[in-house]
Amino acid sequence: MKNSLGVIVFLLLAVCRAQIGASIHTLPQGDQDEVLIDRPEFYLMDWDQGVKLIEKETPLSIMVDSMGQQEVRMLTDEKSNPVLYTSDIETPVCADGECRLMHIRLYWTLLGEYAGFDRFPGLPLTKHDHDEFLQADYLKLHHLLSDKLSILERRSIDELVVKPEQPEVEGADALSGATITEVKESVVAGALYSCYVAWHLVHGAIKEDIKKYTMSLVNEEMVRTMLNSNSVDYQMFALNRLEIEKYPEYVDRISEIFESGIPMVRSFIIKNLPDVFWNTEKLQRPFWNNFAKVDINSRSLLLDHLESASIATLEDISSQLGAMTKNQLKSYLQHLEEQRIKSRIIHKNLENFSSSDSEKYAYLVAQYLEENNN
Repeated sequence: MKNSLGVIVFLLLAVCRAQIGASIHTLPQGDQDEVLIDRPEFYLMDWDQGVKLIEKETPLSIMVDSMGQQEVRMLTDEKSNPVLYTSDIETPVCADGECRLMHIRLYWTLLGEYAGFDRFPGLPLTKHDHDEFLQADYLKLHHLLSDKLSILERRSIDELVVKPEQPEVEGADALSGATITEVKESVVAGALYSCYVAWHLVHGAIKEDIKKYTMSLVNEEMVRTMLNSNSVDYQMFALNRLEIEKYPEYVDRISEIFESGIPMVRSFIIKNLPDVFWNTEKLQRPFWNNFAKVDINSRSLLLDHLESASIATLEDISSQLGAMTKNQLKSYLQHLEEQRIKSRIIHKNLENFSSSDSEKYAYLVAQYLEENNN
């Protein structure tokens, strides 16, 4: 009898391990390491096809309610460069006096931000009344976890439901209450508690723990990789840690980020370009080339460096006057006047602009031409 019981327990454990292993697309790698070869099902970051990410132990762990500490592992490429962090979460989800286990594999970026999740085959997430998540529900959860400013951060679980007047209300979701309007559209219907628990696991204290651990590992290769990423967080991290003397080496990538990046990143770049850029026509040229394409603030920051611009750059700018605000145009004209810039190309472009009926600030250029007799 004891032997039979032992066999049954062994088989059950084997089935559980098989389910968990299949869910994260892993292959055995010795006794300790596992390999992630497929892009996580719900994922925000860049993914290189064919990459193999190897799990490595870290001193990090995440506190899961009533389940204790659950380990957080690092995923590295085959050269041992850190790529992601991950944790296989098993946590109870309790509502209406009933508890169920939620199984989910979470991923964080190297800076502790949410990167994505995988579900476990055979262990689907469920809603009220044991209804399984639909594909749309998983996508909604993914979108919620991507929002680090969610209302879930500022409210307790009890503040997210309207308590019914009667003990039971037909159609009410978990916690025997209807989800409040402010959060109803962002969480999975009937799975408020699961969404709440998952969000706080992702965005809790582990974020800072991961970032601190990454900081202890930073090297030039990591900075280079982050700079080449499409992630704004990674780009800012890399730019903040890129040594000044290295900027010219990465001018092509930095100018690419300047062209396609968000205003915050562009602003950082212009404010932190070393003097060698403004003293070298070749290095500053890629930034001036994007003058008309970038946002208003970035244009203003560029115009603050007019004294370093070459005649060729000033001529190019003279053909883009329509992109300027009133104050930007005044700054440009003032620079031409103070530096006594003489250029046939600039003069021609100024004349064309001043005579245009469609340009709102044509009168400013006409006034400049009249006063300077160019």
